Amino acid sequence: MLNKWLVGIILGIGLSVISCSNTSSTDELSDDAVIAVVNDEEIHLDRFKKEFKVHKKKFRVQGTGDAASEELLWLKNRTIEQIVQSTLFKQEAKRNNIEINQEELSEAILKTEVGYAEDSFDKQLEFEGLSRKEWENIIENNLLINKLINNFVNSKVSVSDDEMLRYFETNEAKFHKREQVRALHIMVETEEEIRQIQKELQSKQKDFSGLAREYSLGPEGVRGGDLGYFEAGQMPEEFDNVFKLKINGVSDIIRTPYGFHLFKVVDKIEDRKMSFDESKKQIEQIMLQELQDKAFQKWLVKLKEKAVIDINYEFLEKIN
Repeated sequence: MLNKWLVGIILGIGLSVISCSNTSSTDELSDDAVIAVVNDEEIHLDRFKKEFKVHKKKFRVQGTGDAASEELLWLKNRTIEQIVQSTLFKQEAKRNNIEINQEELSEAILKTEVGYAEDSFDKQLEFEGLSRKEWENIIENNLLINKLINNFVNSKVSVSDDEMLRYFETNEAKFHKREQVRALHIMVETEEEIRQIQKELQSKQKDFSGLAREYSLGPEGVRGGDLGYFEAGQMPEEFDNVFKLKINGVSDIIRTPYGFHLFKVVDKIEDRKMSFDESKKQIEQIMLQELQDKAFQKWLVKLKEKAVIDINYEFLEKIN
């Protein structure tokens, strides 16, 4: 289980820093100018500028007006904090001989790209101002940090059955299954098609599943329109009235931006309390996450206490 603090690797880390006194304009500095030093490892201006540019796009900060100037200041601090923290983590991984092999990297890259249509992934990288190589380096760095924290934080945290049972007994009201329905679904493009299908259902010429297989554009059409069981709130709000149908009831025509829909409810499961065994996996995730967060913060404090970090805020203020 990965620690939630890893998402984006952006944390405020309360750095103890020493400001430098160089007052030169950044316009006069080369990209090799040192903007920070982390345990004798130099962070150069070109790296900061690249990551700052990405963050400006991500947070849509333009840099004009007083409000935007405050946003820029906040974003510059966030960017340098991220760089410093990432550097600390990589140094710690190197000290402990933690590496990412090519197989691990290739698998992570493949998983990330799955679901993107053709060139849409490359367009996303272009929007973020990243080359593919830079993006792969980010993936590798995140994998490295995840492995580091799993080894030194998450793997040392566990919860017992007794602890989980006590949590369940204290928070029993939180663990219940909401009402569920199992429904069949037909979706078509035009109102004319859906009304024709509705007529065929009413005349009982064909059953709902057969019509779904024949006409439905949804991926579940090949299964006779079977959506399986779903809870209230899991589907778009246009479909809320499906829960009001009785078993074997068919909905009125529902129009959405995707097309025209009909539903048939084939089963219902009432809202009910969950047993401890049903809740156990969810409880374990909740408790582990809380414990891992606390352990991560303690570990991070110790890591920072050992570090020597110098940041040149004179340079930082001048960067736009």
